[in-house]
Amino acid sequence: MTRQTSTSKRAQHVVRTRPEWVTFGVSALILVVVVGLLVVRVFHTDAAAAPVVDRPGAVNEVSGQFFVPVEIVNRGDLGAAEVQVVAELTIDGHTASSDQVVDFLGGGETQELTFVFAENPADGELVITVSGFAEP
Repeated sequence: MTRQTSTSKRAQHVVRTRPEWVTFGVSALILVVVVGLLVVRVFHTDAAAAPVVDRPGAVNEVSGQFFVPVEIVNRGDLGAAEVQVVAELTIDGHTASSDQVVDFLGGGETQELTFVFAENPADGELVITVSGFAEP
């Protein structure tokens, strides 16, 4: 009976095959990517929600009513809930106001709204603002 010593077992050189090296390389790459993403996520802070009126569109008249399209954009990374948008049209000292609520506006998301007025906004001063929102 031949007895093999532990030194002779260690002395044997294990040769890895090409598929084993490829598997090792892919596994190492995946591990590096996952760790890198975790590090980036730890040091990245999300910008607070910042919904703003981005662009009032061209006024359209239909049957004596004036339609004003508006884009609301959340310039933050976090979402905003219950975004209240107020439009005030002042003509000859009289102010007509209208408001709308956007249920949810995700980070970077754009929502289109349309305000309707009985008088032509071109005859006065139209101010459209975001008056408030909640953090979901």
